[in-house]
Amino acid sequence: MRSRVMAVLLGVGVYAGATQAADEYAKLPDSIEVTATRIPEAIDNIPASITVVSGEQLRRVGANDLRTALTLVGGVEGTPGGDAGPAGSVPAIWGLREADAFLLVVDNVPWGGAFNPATPSVDLTGVARIEILRGAAPVMFGATSFVGVIHVIHEAAGDAHAGIELSGSSPGGGGLTFQANLPTVGGYRQSLSANLERRGYKDDRSSFERYHALYRGALDFSGMRFHVDGDVSILPQKPSGDLLLRDGPELHTELPINANFNPAGAKLDQDRYHLAMGLDGGSKDNSWAITLAVTRTTDDILRGFLRGDAFNAPPDAGVGDGLQADGYSQSRGITDVYFDAHISRSFGPQLNLTYGIDHMHGDGSENAINFGYCIDQSGHEYSCDGARHADEIVQSSDQREFSGLYVQMDYKPNDRFDVLGGLRLNSTHESASGLAINNTGPAPVVAFVGSESQQNTKLSGLLGASWHAWSSGKDALTFYGDYRNSFKPLAIDFGPEAEVQILKPETADSYELGAKLRLLDGALDLDSSVFRMDFRNGLTFADNGAGAFVRANGGETRFQGFEIEAKYALNASLQLLAQFADHDAKFRSYINNNGANVAGNRVEMSPRTVAGLGLIYSSPAGAATAAVIANAIGSRMLNKSNSIEAGGYTTVDANLSYQLGRCRLRLSGYNLTDRRDPVAESELQGGVTVTGTAGYYRLPGRSLSLGIHVPL
Repeated sequence: MRSRVMAVLLGVGVYAGATQAADEYAKLPDSIEVTATRIPEAIDNIPASITVVSGEQLRRVGANDLRTALTLVGGVEGTPGGDAGPAGSVPAIWGLREADAFLLVVDNVPWGGAFNPATPSVDLTGVARIEILRGAAPVMFGATSFVGVIHVIHEAAGDAHAGIELSGSSPGGGGLTFQANLPTVGGYRQSLSANLERRGYKDDRSSFERYHALYRGALDFSGMRFHVDGDVSILPQKPSGDLLLRDGPELHTELPINANFNPAGAKLDQDRYHLAMGLDGGSKDNSWAITLAVTRTTDDILRGFLRGDAFNAPPDAGVGDGLQADGYSQSRGITDVYFDAHISRSFGPQLNLTYGIDHMHGDGSENAINFGYCIDQSGHEYSCDGARHADEIVQSSDQREFSGLYVQMDYKPNDRFDVLGGLRLNSTHESASGLAINNTGPAPVVAFVGSESQQNTKLSGLLGASWHAWSSGKDALTFYGDYRNSFKPLAIDFGPEAEVQILKPETADSYELGAKLRLLDGALDLDSSVFRMDFRNGLTFADNGAGAFVRANGGETRFQGFEIEAKYALNASLQLLAQFADHDAKFRSYINNNGANVAGNRVEMSPRTVAGLGLIYSSPAGAATAAVIANAIGSRMLNKSNSIEAGGYTTVDANLSYQLGRCRLRLSGYNLTDRRDPVAESELQGGVTVTGTAGYYRLPGRSLSLGIHVPL
């Protein structure tokens, strides 16, 4: 591994709710959440659909990525891979699958800041719980998501499940994880977790390595609590090139599966350094909090995409240069800064107010060289005239500032009603610039140079209520409903392009009605909801007057549906979990890039049905555990014109563990049905390839993992 020098970033901040510090959220019971309110609150009181996946459940099902962690969460798809590489993920909530549609939070800090969720660096080692909020968080997190928040919370400082695990996996992988509670010094608690792993895939030359370490520390003093997190992630990836390609209504099924059409030496190498520090204080009725986190991410990239007509057309077809693929090399750097300060005050047992200010700063830049290359049908690059020539040299940068003033009220007029409402004043500012040099002729020519900026000031907010209609002992029935209004600037993927175009932000209104039910002395737990979300001012295409259709605002999309998830404790050792969702996602107004009106069509890559069924067993003494989970994904359209439909598929995962003396043996199997269906559309494929071919990442093939864990 290359030598790394980690910059020391200094900051002071706090994050709290009531008397709980950020690292103490890990110890909350599963019936309590913090994502929607920033203070611990019973899930039954929150007028929204929220799921908590405990660290114990993650271990029992053998979860090793977001797909396996979220497979039993109602209506959520945690599909792995995507443009961010095999270690990344593109989850779908409420039927919307876009890299920036949801907000990823790790230990109370937006993971990716003002840009896209940093899913490749998410490591499930030492995770205490994951909270999933469906729908936007327009007050607490502002202009950062539309369809949901996924909040990953690690074990508290000094409270880690100390141990070492050694594992091997097929195809071509293995790893070593380490968790330890370091010595307490003067009341200062600290813990360290580390994960070194390599994960291989059936795709030729596709893999990733992870070198991750998380340090957590906390100290109580003078009625306050200081806490610090230091996170280092070194992530070399070899990207998959096994994309299912589409040109118009034609799918290129003649291409061999598992072939990698990236150029030789392809890589997605990422270094990420993160530091967050905090201090909170106050009493039970009045608490205050401020937080500051600084993150620096650098990427070293070499990758490419096959042209759809590469092997089906004469050498002079397509762009006329005889090459089969387009690639780029790129260096990229992004700095994120997150600050939050808020106060929570209780005015008796009926009213709580949380108000504060936050800011997200994002500053990114990239330098890239675009080139063509030759590759054969088995996925191996070969030398040819014009290959690897620096056809285009590009530079671009983007700076984003997201600021907000917010207030949220939690009002309980009596024991049966709970009203949650809040407003946020958002101010966003974005400036971008780009330069492109065409180097295909006898002399370099500036093909593009420009810059744009935009500032927006908008209100967002929510209003919801829950009604405890009935209760008896542990059993209860609660009805809830909410309205949320949010907005979000369009995503920046930092692809190898220089053209600058800042469109107006998208806006969304969502409505949700649901019921939460516990029966059989709490053994059966149900949460069902119906929702509707209307997008406006989204991306569409408009005639520029010269016969070409260019990006523009004006698209409208509606997502609506029904979701239900259930947990049933059959006995003390056996638990049944199930989820089902029916999603209806359609364009209400959209002009395709060829000028066709697709209003009324289904949104691409949004399955109509999502279902999951899991059985989790633990022996009375916990010596043996077993889990089997089946996940069924319905059919979905591959394109906006709805001319190609992909059929549904079912995956099965299983996990077994057994205590043998001090050691615990584990055997895990993932995607045992070995399905290789298209699950995520590339947002880079069409922009990089001159022919505009669309590409779809496949579900990773079957894999097995065997591990042995020794507690410390």
